[in-house]
Amino acid sequence: MGSSRFFFGLLMVIVLSTAVIFVKNSALGPRFRISNDSVQNVVVTTKWRDQTRDLGTIEPGATISLIVKDEAAMVFIVRYADGSELSSEPVYFTFGITTNISILEESIDVKQDVDT
Repeated sequence: MGSSRFFFGLLMVIVLSTAVIFVKNSALGPRFRISNDSVQNVVVTTKWRDQTRDLGTIEPGATISLIVKDEAAMVFIVRYADGSELSSEPVYFTFGITTNISILEESIDVKQDVDT
């Protein structure tokens, strides 16, 4: 009788731990880190599916984070203080992926990491 309680308890711990990990990862969604590595202020807008989100002005050297509860391809549109504008290639995102966007003077560098 004691061993069946032990195994039932162990099973409950495993189930609850798995549920917590699953909820934590799915609740957050894909993550984006947008860094302004240029020498001027930039205004960043993102577009995916039928949605658009204005991320506002990012100062030189600053980094902001964005979490999106979706799965699609996103485009980053950057407007520099001097009036020029760049758009990234569409970047596919899904759960468990962190996308790092580095805004440079004449380009947008995108790299993705699988969360562990």
